[in-house]
Amino acid sequence: MVDVDVHHKLHHNRRHFKDSLLLSHPQVPVQPGVVWSTDASKFVPTHFNPKQTVGPRNIPDTITADSSPEEYLSLLWDDSLWNLLVEETNRQAEYVKASKPNNYFAKTFVPVTIEEMKAFFGCRVAMELLLHKDRYEQYWRSKSSWLTVTPGFPKVFTRDRFLAIWSFLHCVDENGNDLDKSDKIYKTRPVLQKVLQNFYHYYVPQCELSLDEGMIPTKNKLGFKQYIKDKPIKWGIKTFILCESSSGYIVNAEVYTGKVDDDPSYIRNLGVTGSLVVRLCKPFEGQYHCVFTDRFYTSVTLAEYLLDNHATVMVGTALTNRKLFPASLVKKKMDRGTSEMLFNGKVATVVWCDKKPIYFVATKYVSDDLQSVLRYNPQEHKRVPVPCPSVVKAYNEFMGGTDKNDQLTKLHRCRRHYKWPRRLVVKFFVWSLYNAYVLQNHYHPHRQPGKRDVTFHAFVSDVCHALVGAFRRAQEPMSRQSSQIDEARLVNAGSVPQHLPERPANATTNNRCVVCSQKYNQARRTSAGAKNSDWPKRTKTVYWCKSCQVFLCIGTGTDNCFEAYHTKVQFWR
Repeated sequence: MVDVDVHHKLHHNRRHFKDSLLLSHPQVPVQPGVVWSTDASKFVPTHFNPKQTVGPRNIPDTITADSSPEEYLSLLWDDSLWNLLVEETNRQAEYVKASKPNNYFAKTFVPVTIEEMKAFFGCRVAMELLLHKDRYEQYWRSKSSWLTVTPGFPKVFTRDRFLAIWSFLHCVDENGNDLDKSDKIYKTRPVLQKVLQNFYHYYVPQCELSLDEGMIPTKNKLGFKQYIKDKPIKWGIKTFILCESSSGYIVNAEVYTGKVDDDPSYIRNLGVTGSLVVRLCKPFEGQYHCVFTDRFYTSVTLAEYLLDNHATVMVGTALTNRKLFPASLVKKKMDRGTSEMLFNGKVATVVWCDKKPIYFVATKYVSDDLQSVLRYNPQEHKRVPVPCPSVVKAYNEFMGGTDKNDQLTKLHRCRRHYKWPRRLVVKFFVWSLYNAYVLQNHYHPHRQPGKRDVTFHAFVSDVCHALVGAFRRAQEPMSRQSSQIDEARLVNAGSVPQHLPERPANATTNNRCVVCSQKYNQARRTSAGAKNSDWPKRTKTVYWCKSCQVFLCIGTGTDNCFEAYHTKVQFWR
């Protein structure tokens, strides 16, 4: 048995907790005893009323139909972002150099310029969207198959320079005093805020918007990493994206970082997901935009709240166990193509049977007129029209905007050495690329009669080439240190006595001659298809140069490696 005093105490504490929530968070007024009716006249339709003309806005006069893809990108990823990345990347390199003087990349790091940072992003995005390999080093591997070798990347960066910039890439000063480190993505927050601000500033979306989540693949040790078993990408960082349904243009987005205590935007009766929808739609309140959602977000309470408080309408599939959903509409069995509707004056709930009953909550696209969708009929062995309500037709047409964007901007599954802040910065850059691609379509249509379509892949390729531009790595000698070594090892009249052969006391027969070894390595690079017996022999010797302390074999004529090493710069020839 449960102790009565303990039971009352628990009940009192639970009630006190509920009262504290009521005081700390705004509530949605819930109408007790909502009456659902089949009378369609009780449903009041709403109309889209944009404050501005739909499409691009605030576009400079310099942007025309003849503008390059890079110019469209410069609207959304502007000079302030390039300056921020350059400044903070150089600052981070200085911090690392001061704290770790022997760091491989930091001790020889040269400050990055804006031109070099643009070239870096051009190569980095090309690796992600145009040509993917498992490891960065493979882009510089000259020994790989002639079919898979990539000679372009080594012309722009050395391998170590590229990895150094990638290692130090930052957009915040982590030692600064003004950082809010309670924000779990504070390391990338400035970039996210700036690109979302630009997305909103330069574009007015159409009426229909779609809201869904996307996954950025990663397996880092991360507190807000998500696992979603039904997604193609099961492990990663979850993002909530609000897009224009027709084009996939991102109008707002949010990175999921877990539960936030004392969140001022939390609305108690809507819960976490409902509050999320309200936050993402807030910039468009008062215009009767229509938000399409799946059953993870949809509820009657949310639909009423958006309509009453933000003048935003909603269409979405629904779960029947959500609050206020009419139990009388729940069906166990229906014939395919049949449907029923109930209304409460503001919200319509719909059930339509495809293979099984599917439920909708809507404050728009509600009418008695039936549409049709094509479904496969196994008896007739073809797709046949199936009657459906207009809300089903609208949902099928407009829900896919976010999926379209997520499919085209997806990042490859992560390499093991990814760091999640850099992962997010690359994702934000790809979002900017896609939105710039949509902007270009309004000035230069991607589909024109008699011409090949301009695909997003082609757009990205043009941007990457433009970002790299004329930037090329400095033409340096094979090794800066080797020139100093050459001066010490090459024989001249004053240094002949210094280079004398000697048999060290601890010499063994396992020491290979450096000249013979270099000849062998050069032969393997230039004639990979030759037999091993055709390559020069790697001779073993017990003698070395007393001054240079490298093992060399002593012979006659062209076989005298001791003489070749001390008289030729390229002693292997």
